[in-house]
Amino acid sequence: MKIVVLVKQVPDPEARVTVGPDGGPAALQVEDRWCTSFFDEVALEAALGLRQRHGGEVVAVTAGGGKAIDALRRALAFGADRVLQIDDPALAGTDGLGVSAALAAFVDRERPDLVLAGRQALDDEAGTVGPAVAERLDWPHAADAVALEVDPAARRARVERTVDGGREVLELPLPALVTAQKGLAVPRVPQVTGVMKAMRAKIDKLDLAALGLSAADVAPRTAVLGYRPPPSRKPVRMVEGDFPENVRTLAALLRDEAKVL
Repeated sequence: MKIVVLVKQVPDPEARVTVGPDGGPAALQVEDRWCTSFFDEVALEAALGLRQRHGGEVVAVTAGGGKAIDALRRALAFGADRVLQIDDPALAGTDGLGVSAALAAFVDRERPDLVLAGRQALDDEAGTVGPAVAERLDWPHAADAVALEVDPAARRARVERTVDGGREVLELPLPALVTAQKGLAVPRVPQVTGVMKAMRAKIDKLDLAALGLSAADVAPRTAVLGYRPPPSRKPVRMVEGDFPENVRTLAALLRDEAKVL
C-alpha cells in the first residue's frame, strides 16, 4: 500500500511575531524559527502505523522552497521511505488553492492508495489544502480523523471523527484523502541516528513544469490585505486577603469596575 503524506514547514509556535505600524501585507515579521506543522506530524505518524500493519511505502511531499526542505528531512527522520519537494518560484506568492494544484498533480503522478494530511497548518489555520487536493482529484475525503482503519484488500477505509455529542463513522473507497486531528496518532521523537541520516540525505525536487503545470495553474485567487496584532491585554490585578474576604472583594470588583455581574 502506498501512502502519500502532505507536510508543511511553519513558524515555530513560540516564534516571535510582530506587525509593523502600517499593517500592510509586508508588515508581518516572523522570527526565524521553524518546525513541521503539528497535525502533519500526526498524519505522518498515522501513515507509518499503517505501513507497519499493511506494508508498502510512505512518501512525504511538500510544496515550497527554502525552509520547506526541513519538513522533509524530519519526515525522513521519522521513517518515511521517500520524500520530495515541489520547488518553483511561482509557488512563493500563491495561496492554499494554488498549493493544492501542485500537490494534486504530484499525487496523480504517484497513484497512491491513500493520502494523509494535517487538518490544518499551524500558520494560517485555513484547513483548505487537503480537501482541495481531494476535490481536484475527484477523490472521496474525510476531515478531522481521530481513528483510521484501512482494508487494502477490500479497498476501503474506515474513519472516525468527533462531532457534537459523540463520534461519526465514515467508510470511504480507496483511493481517498483523510486529514488528521489530534488523537489519530502520537508523533514520535526521532532517534538521533535517524536525524543524522536525514541531514545527509539528498532531497529530490520537481518544478511545476515536471508536473505538467504552469505558473497560471497555481496563481493565487486570494490576497492578503493586511495584518492586525491581537488587542493588548490589560494588566492583571491580584486580589489580596484571606478567604472569604478576598472573594467578597473580587465580586465587588467584577460588579463595580468590570461591570460583568
